[in-house]
Amino acid sequence: MRSSLRRQLLHLATDLSALVANPEDLGHGFDLLTRSYVTPVADAARNALRGDPSIAPLIHERYWGPWPSPPELLALPADSLGHAYASWFSAAGGQALPDPVLQTGSDGDDIWLHQRVRHTHDLWHVVCGCPPTAAGEAAMNAVNVMQLRWPGSAMLLGADLLHRCLEGPASGEVDVGQAAAYGLELGRVCAPLLAQRWEEGWDRPLSNWQEQLGITELVARSPFKVEMSRV
Repeated sequence: MRSSLRRQLLHLATDLSALVANPEDLGHGFDLLTRSYVTPVADAARNALRGDPSIAPLIHERYWGPWPSPPELLALPADSLGHAYASWFSAAGGQALPDPVLQTGSDGDDIWLHQRVRHTHDLWHVVCGCPPTAAGEAAMNAVNVMQLRWPGSAMLLGADLLHRCLEGPASGEVDVGQAAAYGLELGRVCAPLLAQRWEEGWDRPLSNWQEQLGITELVARSPFKVEMSRV
């Protein structure tokens, strides 16, 4: 094993240990994601995404459509994707996720992939019916494992489950194990989220998007229905 990879694995182990103790430790969470980007598993994941015929055209174009402001999105019909996203974003605190930290000299396609996944993360939450809670994040990590093969998401999900083993189910919240099961099935059934041109359909009903993705019935059985109704 290369010494550089060994060092990365030691750092990842430190991050994982901290996250098992506290899954909401954002500092260690983002550090884990950053370090996971330079692993052989991440290379394999990016190669698979570049080879996906539904995603490749967006990578080639470096597709990025217009993102209206929150007030503009809230002015859209109440059942629209844009309105639902703006409402969810406000309920989550209105703070955008930081840009991914990549190696100097990273390939342009890789930069687009990581930025696109990070920038649309909250939007995927909305489409998948997952709230901005620890269990909701666990569900989305499971979706990412299935759809992106992202090693960082797999490790974050593992930390969530190990924390559950350590502390037991969280009181008053959807069980992380149930959330993970929902996310894994959603990621398996759903059309590739990374292949969607969301910006061309802000005004489309959210239910229409979910039907196009093939997840209407699954979202209707979501363990998060009560929590999402409050957003």
